[in-house]
Amino acid sequence: MKFAFTIGVVAAISSLSSIAMADRLKVAVVPGIAVNLDSARVDALSQDLADALASELDIDAVGGLEVRRQLPAEGLPPDCLTTPSCVNDVSKRLGASQLVFVVMVDATGSGAVQVDSTWVDVASGKRASRPAIDLPTIADAKTRFAAAAKLVLPDAPVRAKPKLGGGGIGSMSPEIARHMTTPAYVTAGVAVVGVGVGIGFALSARSRYNKCDKPMACSEDEQDSVRTRTVIADLGFLVGIGGIVATSVLYATSGKESRLVVSPTTGGVALSAVGRF
Repeated sequence: MKFAFTIGVVAAISSLSSIAMADRLKVAVVPGIAVNLDSARVDALSQDLADALASELDIDAVGGLEVRRQLPAEGLPPDCLTTPSCVNDVSKRLGASQLVFVVMVDATGSGAVQVDSTWVDVASGKRASRPAIDLPTIADAKTRFAAAAKLVLPDAPVRAKPKLGGGGIGSMSPEIARHMTTPAYVTAGVAVVGVGVGIGFALSARSRYNKCDKPMACSEDEQDSVRTRTVIADLGFLVGIGGIVATSVLYATSGKESRLVVSPTTGGVALSAVGRF
């Protein structure tokens, strides 16, 4: 019964996840005219734009090589943007309800790129030009695309970001002072017993040794007894020392510093920071 219940819960969660994904807006970045840029660079920039849209907005976005592979091998006609049948064909190929057609121009050949985009809603046929995005270098692409995401898709919901401090999400875990744990009590008990045995047998061996110090005062068996008690005393002291060391280590590692714990939120991850070590 528990197994069946678990399967049912997993199936329900999977179904809810599928519904949520189906309801989420899917946008495709479609490469158009490119001046002084090869296809590999266009695909890389298109992928960066799609990633930036998906990271900043609560949507699914595709771009780059994934899009190019699903478009006609001969490419799109120059007037595709203004031809409803072409727009519908691209939408079906990519499974996207909205398209962002991009034009990329490297006017000077220096590596600085201007990206112009036009948004298209396939169902309504609406389209609108978006502000140009200037990329002084390729390294600036992701940062500038992320900053312009809301300008490219102004009606898309913004993806929630984790709040660090002041938002009620983070909390400080309690500090735990060093203390005697159960294992530490056990090792301390072993230390006490070991030292006690060592002292007891050492004193007994000492008294017998003093008695046997005189010639012919002790038999061979009595002399062997003194040696045995000496060995037991040494072993007792070794066990006691080991118990003391183990207890010290357990006590020193029993405390915990206060930590900042941030709970995971939508679009975020959990993290923890330790005050000192």
